[in-house]
Amino acid sequence: MKKSLITLLVSFFIALFMIQPAMAADYTIRITCWEGYARPFVEKFQKIVKGEYNIDVAVEIYNPTDQDEFYLAAKNGTADLIGPPADLAKTPRFYCFNDNNIYLSPIDLNHVPNFKKMLPFFKNDESLIYKGKRYGLPYNCGPYGLAYNTDVVKEAPASWNILWDPAYAGKYTINNNFHKCNIWITALSLGYSYEDIFDIDKLDRDKVQGKLNVLAANAKSFWDGSANPDEFPQLFLATTWGFAAQQANLNGGKWLIASPEEGGSAWIDYWCITSEAKGLTKRLCERWINFQLSRDVQVEVVKSQGVSPVVNNVSSMVTNAEKELFHVGDNDYFKTVAIWQVMSEKTEAAFEEMWKTARAAE
Repeated sequence: MKKSLITLLVSFFIALFMIQPAMAADYTIRITCWEGYARPFVEKFQKIVKGEYNIDVAVEIYNPTDQDEFYLAAKNGTADLIGPPADLAKTPRFYCFNDNNIYLSPIDLNHVPNFKKMLPFFKNDESLIYKGKRYGLPYNCGPYGLAYNTDVVKEAPASWNILWDPAYAGKYTINNNFHKCNIWITALSLGYSYEDIFDIDKLDRDKVQGKLNVLAANAKSFWDGSANPDEFPQLFLATTWGFAAQQANLNGGKWLIASPEEGGSAWIDYWCITSEAKGLTKRLCERWINFQLSRDVQVEVVKSQGVSPVVNNVSSMVTNAEKELFHVGDNDYFKTVAIWQVMSEKTEAAFEEMWKTARAAE
């Protein structure tokens, strides 16, 4: 009887131990970023933190589909790190620098030594500098690009106007939720300059609207967030940040990014720490940013994401084709594209109305 009781008690405590949850992490950092920016790198980051701080860190990731979610994550304190486009924080409806309530936290560059490896173009970008303080660091850069399927489009398109060629009606995909990009390329195709495309007062609205309507009407599909690489085998042309074309190629596709003679726009995505992150959590966020600027991660910006890295020390780690296609280490290239700019509320509202009109005219 005594032996049976002991055996029962041992069995009870073993069972109790087995159902206990795993020990919680010491810290958690919450990240809101585009898909592919964080998840592939979490495990390595956790090992770095364990080695340097002897703590366990959990990483919670949320992937948005629209830029307003970055703003809301910062405003509402639901993320410690966000990865927005450079122009977002100073855009009127997403403004993060109200003097009584700044939603971002300044970065201590002493904690981000890989900043020194950044190309001068990105070091000098002032999008996230406010009153002399730096509230974010560039992570990658890419175009609203014109991709073409070399299996069926044998020569690189020389102009955005290929999207209006009747031969390609129903054979291309374009973005939906960053509609301003479609208005920019439409304006460029009409001969407007970079100095014009960010200001509705410099555009003939009716003329742009008419051509925009055709662009929407002839599209096979529209994408939010990122183009769908699974659709690419059925397409001839696509607008893309670069990600989808690279993924399509990894699955056997033969897509390239054209360089239209009219030029094009390009985004810079940043890593920003929200004002919610404090103490060691903020320090871990800075460690994440430094990690994201390391050679190993910046190489994956090229190979996995299909866009440009922001550092100057990865050229030897990519192929010559990748170096050329994604302008790796080419500081001067970034001076030739229209980096997204903050637009007035009037222009933002006009562009939104124009896109709604274009979609209604399909």
